[in-house]
Amino acid sequence: MERLLLVNQHKSNYNTADIFEIYNFTLAILINGGLLLFSHLTYCKMIGSFLLAAMIFFCSNAVADPVLNKVLSTHSITLAWVGSSKPISWELNGKPTGMAVDICQDVVDSIKKRYNTNINIQWVEVASAARFEYISHHKADILCAIAGNTAQRNKFVTFSKPWFFTRTNFLAKKSQRINSMEMLSGRTVGAISGGTSALLLSAMNQNINYSISVKLMRSFDEGFDLLEQGHISAFVTDDIIIHSKLAEMADRNDYQMSAEGFGDVIPYGMVIPKDADEIEAIINDELKNLFISKRFDELYNKWFMSPISPTGENMRQPMSKDLIKEKNSYLIAPETPTTD
Repeated sequence: MERLLLVNQHKSNYNTADIFEIYNFTLAILINGGLLLFSHLTYCKMIGSFLLAAMIFFCSNAVADPVLNKVLSTHSITLAWVGSSKPISWELNGKPTGMAVDICQDVVDSIKKRYNTNINIQWVEVASAARFEYISHHKADILCAIAGNTAQRNKFVTFSKPWFFTRTNFLAKKSQRINSMEMLSGRTVGAISGGTSALLLSAMNQNINYSISVKLMRSFDEGFDLLEQGHISAFVTDDIIIHSKLAEMADRNDYQMSAEGFGDVIPYGMVIPKDADEIEAIINDELKNLFISKRFDELYNKWFMSPISPTGENMRQPMSKDLIKEKNSYLIAPETPTTD
């Protein structure tokens, strides 16, 4: 009984008003805490949404090709070209020009349009003997020049689909009376260092026991100069280069070349580094567009079938059978009409 009385006395110390006040205070704390937690969660949700959107944006614009990434991040592309190889690439009024140069500029325009960005072109002239080294060592992004596609070169660089075909040939003075490749045996012959012609001459010496003395040089001009000066009996190079040189020579009638050429047909392609997969795809897409449209015909007629400024020489070189076949492979066959 005494214990019950003490409990009742203890309870009486808290009246209804006190309890109600404590209740309100506790409820306020819970409400404010909830609002604060809700605000914090909302803020986190906003940040998360922003980060997610940013990730989606950057992932959608990121490319796996390190060469293309560099081009897009720096807004600059380095294009290599080789001089004295008209009408493929050479210098005119202090700037590179030629069919390969035009195609490369079309490729750059395609990259600009695809990624909606501006890209500045940095041109770098390279020696013919060093042109593939510039690409394999990432000193340039695309080679816009004479570039024969071979299995050996494919170990170090990547070639686009072909846009031109040629064969190996030689140029010699008529006074040397060299009428065939076999007649080069026992003579000193010039060829570009590392070029397909030098490799072909080396194979002929090894496999057919020719005794051709091969003098290597770094540029086409050097080869033609040594031929004119009589230091070599013939200059062996791509057929199109010889045709180009003959077209501009005043004494062209004093020289001769093989009527048929020799060796395998050599496809030309644009050259890029081995890791430039996306640039390769862009170049191939652009070549397809050029072939399907009249743009390629316009470029070909401009450089191979018309007078070339400033000297006005005309190559008069119709498309080869191989080039026509390559072009036709892109054309969409017309649908066969169905009969009812």
